[in-house]
Amino acid sequence: MSRNAWLAGRALLAVALMVGFYLLAVGVASGLLWVAYIDAVRTRHPAARLIAFCIAGAASVLWAIAPRRDRFDAPGPRITEPQEPELFRLIREVASATSQAMPDDVYLLNDVNAFVAQRGGMMGIGARRVMGLGLPLIQALTVDELKGVLAHEFGHYHAGDVALGPWIHGTRVAIGRTVAHLSESVLRFIFIGFATLFLRVTHAVSRRQEFIADEVAAAVVGSQAMASGLRKVNGAAFAYHTYWYSELVPVMQAGFRPPVFAGFGRYTSRPEMSRLMTTLVQHQENEGQTDPYDTHPSLRDRLAALDRHASRPPLDSRPASSLLRNVDDCEHLLFGTLGNDLSNLKPLDWPGVTEAVYVPMWQARVKKYGALLRNYTCGNPPTTEKELREIGSGIVPADASDEARIAAAWRLIVAAYAMVLLPLTPQTRTGAAESPGAWTGIGNVNGVRPSGGERWRAETQPGEEAVLRRGADEFRPFSELAGVVHGRTPIAAWRQRCVALGIDVCPLGTDAAVLAR
Repeated sequence: MSRNAWLAGRALLAVALMVGFYLLAVGVASGLLWVAYIDAVRTRHPAARLIAFCIAGAASVLWAIAPRRDRFDAPGPRITEPQEPELFRLIREVASATSQAMPDDVYLLNDVNAFVAQRGGMMGIGARRVMGLGLPLIQALTVDELKGVLAHEFGHYHAGDVALGPWIHGTRVAIGRTVAHLSESVLRFIFIGFATLFLRVTHAVSRRQEFIADEVAAAVVGSQAMASGLRKVNGAAFAYHTYWYSELVPVMQAGFRPPVFAGFGRYTSRPEMSRLMTTLVQHQENEGQTDPYDTHPSLRDRLAALDRHASRPPLDSRPASSLLRNVDDCEHLLFGTLGNDLSNLKPLDWPGVTEAVYVPMWQARVKKYGALLRNYTCGNPPTTEKELREIGSGIVPADASDEARIAAAWRLIVAAYAMVLLPLTPQTRTGAAESPGAWTGIGNVNGVRPSGGERWRAETQPGEEAVLRRGADEFRPFSELAGVVHGRTPIAAWRQRCVALGIDVCPLGTDAAVLAR
């Protein structure tokens, strides 16, 4: 059977199931009302509870399936051709190549994703074509790869599934509402069984439409650019999620907004993250499986299908972000529409994040959990994973994994070493005023002061470990001590290192050490 014949057959089946659902719902409601009528009119002793059950059930079903107007909430700021002429030139080029009309509206997204849809109206009637493009997606791809993504999205218009989509989506929502409204009734099992069949059929259609859209993209840019774009999208989606929660959230919770997408570029360019993204994509490519309820085929299946199409060398390998007039302006526009909590944050460059955010965070961590390190000094630190797990057990919940315990312990230990070396900040100065230029780090309890009046400073960038620097000296608490824990560095060498820094006998994060600050 040809691809188009299979898709047409499945689409007709989906339409038949949509019609069948509404007929089923109306039939169930009618049956319930008929039972209520018969019991109320034709029996000598009507059962009030039965009548109430039937009427309530019928009303719930009919209310759940009543068509609703599609309320479209903009997923981000709307951008126009005068604002971004180069980007729109590419969109127009792809629209022409796929014989499709331009979308009515284009929106920026805070996601490694793109979409097209018909939104507004009712069940697709009176809807408008809209397109969403993720700003981190644009940053992750080349121009050719972005062109492939755009061609894929226009391929959904080409295949007609965007027109069918509102009907399928509306039916899914109606089924979900029906099940929810009948959550306390045995009637829900009728619709749960129907929902299972409907989802399997319509999701199979969605997966085949994804293959067709990939074929359209391969015809426009070649399979090589499309395959490369798919791999990058999968890796960047994972990286942006971890970047957002591990790097951005702590800074934003402190009231600051660093350059988000510049930081993301630096985060993904780190060798460790680059290797992790590559490993993740390779696993998906080699082991990925498609579930019957997935709306998209696995990366493995999509790449295998693209291999059957002609490849061509890349024509434009520039970063896709070069199409934007100013990435920082786009970022400001995007975050200005994501909510007041984000738009009101104070701008802060990444070099300033360490002192403004991480140092107070380290201070608070040592103050709260420093007693867990009371048996250790800088020259005599925890050196086994067992010790790390025991320390971490005092920080994370009892049911946390060993990995979570060890990670929590490392965060505390790095904070503790930072507090030993860093000078006292105004926020934590609790004792008498000190003379200008005085060395006020915890390290001073060992009688050591940096030569020439220099002091230690902490530095870190997105995804990088904390580094402490003083002139030409550099100290990396995590990676250097991890060498001891994992047997790469003798403990004697570590102690010599601490002696050279003048911190070997300094208490590592005990309450006394905190008070000494």
